[in-house]
Amino acid sequence: MLRCNRLTQAMIMVLLVSIQIGAQQSREHGEERGQPERHRDRWYWQMPLRVMNEIGVTEGKTVADVGAGDGYFTFLLAEQVGQEGKVYASDIDEKALQVIRDRCKKEEIKNVSVILGKEDDPLLPKGSIDLVLMVNTIHLVEKKDVFLKNIMTSLKPGGILVIVQWDADKMDPEAPGWDPKDRELYTLRTNLGHIYGAGYEVLDIMAFLPMQNIYICRPAEGNRGEIKWRPREYSDLRFYSQNAISSRSVSSPDTQA
Repeated sequence: MLRCNRLTQAMIMVLLVSIQIGAQQSREHGEERGQPERHRDRWYWQMPLRVMNEIGVTEGKTVADVGAGDGYFTFLLAEQVGQEGKVYASDIDEKALQVIRDRCKKEEIKNVSVILGKEDDPLLPKGSIDLVLMVNTIHLVEKKDVFLKNIMTSLKPGGILVIVQWDADKMDPEAPGWDPKDRELYTLRTNLGHIYGAGYEVLDIMAFLPMQNIYICRPAEGNRGEIKWRPREYSDLRFYSQNAISSRSVSSPDTQA
């Protein structure tokens, strides 16, 4: 997977320890989906089937799993899109990608292609993707603006980018007193800044996951390179988060000032 800092590792451990009420359910569903033992508790808090259904992963689509790691979402996506669909699994970790290759060979999975990406470019085929999925990844990317713009070139007309990312407000009860600089990496303000700064607009923010939000994004109209998000235009982000997240359509911050 993309390189993970100590804070993120700690947060993941907190999640796995704190959400124990669904452990048995997680193991049962994990076995049904053939998940490795190390992934089975994640089934409960990540809710992968609901995520895929909510974001519109359907049979026959071409999707990309960026920051795929060893394939937690890759194989679920492959099953969801079916043999008529296609999944590209991109990461910069060759060892993790080899796990995906090995499983594809063992289980004769034909609709997954593995891509060894670069730190600023997942190297997806241009104009070919219906939906790009990034899960717990964007904060690990150093050149976020460049990376997200490179993803934009891979989208088909009407294609979307879906970012599933940790949310600071949801994590606060599990990490009291954490460093404000670390916390800011996962705030709504920061996430929207990355998205709008790279020339996307947010169509929806889904908040049903216990520790993450889901940002549904598309390339913004007009001159993408000149679209900027100006956080100073928001005096009360609580209003934005409480209202826009519950809405089915979120317009650009540039039109909300």
